[in-house]
Amino acid sequence: MKVTVLGATGLFGARICRLLARDPAIEITAVARDRAKLERLRRELGVAIAAFDLAGDWRAALAATTPDLVIHTAGPFQGHSYAVADACIAMGAHYVDLADARGFVAGVGALDDKARAANVLVASGASSVPALSAAVVDRLRDGFAGIEAIDIAITPGNRAPRGRATVAAILSYVGHTLRWWRAGRWEEVVGWHDLHRRRLPTLGRRWFSACDVPDLELFPGRYQVRERVLFHAGLELPLLHLGLWLLSWPVRWGWPRSLAPAAGLIAWLADRVRALGTDRGGMAVDVAGRLADGRAVTRRWRLIAEAGDGPWVPALAAVALARGLARGAIAARGARPCVGLLTLGDILAVADGLAIRTSADEIGPVYETVCGTDAITGLPAPIRALHDNVSRACWSGRADITGASNPLAFIAARIIGMPRAAREVDVTVAFEVRDGVERWRRSFARRPFVSLQYAGEGLDTGTVIERFGALSFALRNTLDDKGLSQEIAAAYVLGIRLPRPLWPRIRARERLDGQGRFTFDVAIAVPLLGRLVAYKGWLIPDDTRAHAEEAA
Repeated sequence: MKVTVLGATGLFGARICRLLARDPAIEITAVARDRAKLERLRRELGVAIAAFDLAGDWRAALAATTPDLVIHTAGPFQGHSYAVADACIAMGAHYVDLADARGFVAGVGALDDKARAANVLVASGASSVPALSAAVVDRLRDGFAGIEAIDIAITPGNRAPRGRATVAAILSYVGHTLRWWRAGRWEEVVGWHDLHRRRLPTLGRRWFSACDVPDLELFPGRYQVRERVLFHAGLELPLLHLGLWLLSWPVRWGWPRSLAPAAGLIAWLADRVRALGTDRGGMAVDVAGRLADGRAVTRRWRLIAEAGDGPWVPALAAVALARGLARGAIAARGARPCVGLLTLGDILAVADGLAIRTSADEIGPVYETVCGTDAITGLPAPIRALHDNVSRACWSGRADITGASNPLAFIAARIIGMPRAAREVDVTVAFEVRDGVERWRRSFARRPFVSLQYAGEGLDTGTVIERFGALSFALRNTLDDKGLSQEIAAAYVLGIRLPRPLWPRIRARERLDGQGRFTFDVAIAVPLLGRLVAYKGWLIPDDTRAHAEEAA
């Protein structure tokens, strides 16, 4: 098969040429603007070369390479037309690109009729997204009765080379609103916002922010996702990641309209601190839902690239497609996003010999993880249901709140964000689970009170960590057929364990009332200050409450 690679001297194009050159079934023509770079590639790989610019009169030059397949790597694709794909269809050649532009990839189906008439395949997005990410989801979803959430994250090593096109693609949406599927509906988020930290194996904790990629458009419908499809990217150095987050705010306010024109300057500035990072990057895909037997689980897939091999990952899917087309293993024709064309095995087979490793595991809800499946199964059904969550849930009811016992305790409670004294107030608890962490957003009379709960490392079985900002507590759970009780096992400030005399006194119980509803009874006090807050009440899941109110 004769394969023409456009942008062959670029960050990904050169890697695609090197991978294709291993295959005796493929003959390569490398295309780029810079003849000197092409000559070096020819000497290295023995490929044919052609120098021309896609900004000029390129159609005749492209046809002169007589391709069976064109691989288009010369991004960024944001705002581009399908001129190259159209030309390939007219020549009767297959077309594959590495686009990660959401609109470009999602809209390529407009060429479907023409591509089918020419009996060629036009596949857009043969890269880390959506080709690799979709192949991972296809592998992980096996056995699910329904998918509730898909969370994807990518983080490159700081020493990895940065293509200007890649930088420009990211800057095109920084500070602009984008749509994603969350809470079972389309919502807006600002590009490079939704700022948070998460941990990946061997990479440690890194900052992540919202990105605009084709997966956000394609996956909710393709996988019938009930709750959310989210995508985040993270730069290794906090200086760069948080600096870009700060730059997003002026764009959000309308001055300037976009950071994309500054791609060269920003890439140059980032290169000045390249030595401060590592050559390790990664990708994470989580698929959460319920299996056919009703169990709630999250299946997690991790890719870790070391020794500077991260930039090879976006090149793998295009090479896998070329190999499949060359051997007749891919019979699909027409124009479509590059999802469902390749298996995860097809793509990872191309990575043979690279410092790229993958792993997969499965976890249950947080409380099942820390307490054990048998202990959770023995709880009363409403209590078990509240903790049986791997994506999002919302419960509501009523509560009585007893406030702080003295003025100093009142000030401390306000600083932490604890609720004020009140009787018979509406209470809502919204749960969202991401990366094995439950976010509890309690709202008493519409005043929010937020904490994070997760399984701590090196703690006794049945112990969960609950964090309120800089404060966190290890809570030991006791479970029986009546319910769940908690007592404090350790206290921390900024991760530093406090001596026992400084631990707060925390008592929490979950039981059922006479109507079979979930009830809570919580009291929190601290040494010297006394009681900060105590609250008790009942909750039912929102869908149950809606049905009850409708019946009434």
